[in-house]
Amino acid sequence: MRVPCLPPLRRFLSAAAVVAGCLPLPAQAQPGQAYPMGSQFGYASFGPGPSLQVNCVPYPLGPGLRVQSTQHLLVLRGQLPGLSGPAVFLRDAMGNVFEVWMLAPGQVPAGVAQAANQCLFRHF
Repeated sequence: MRVPCLPPLRRFLSAAAVVAGCLPLPAQAQPGQAYPMGSQFGYASFGPGPSLQVNCVPYPLGPGLRVQSTQHLLVLRGQLPGLSGPAVFLRDAMGNVFEVWMLAPGQVPAGVAQAANQCLFRHF
């Protein structure tokens, strides 16, 4: 025996799947976002080259560097010079920075260690 309401059910499920696919997903960086173990927090500034200084301490960049903007988009390597602000970064075993998450001004991540600070009069 056939169930007569099966085709409308399929139409409803396919329409629900389309609507669910159009809904925005929650942003990746919530105020309580967890960062990988070993991450450090500080005020990052990218210079020419590009080079990276966090709290006035220079750090070498790894070959596979990934930088996420405050909108959680990847920043291309050519766009790095001049980029600055609070950031969380992760280093590999050789000490090279390979992952950087730029944060909104004033945002302080919970549970992330503060990076070394060699700035004389500025404390972040």
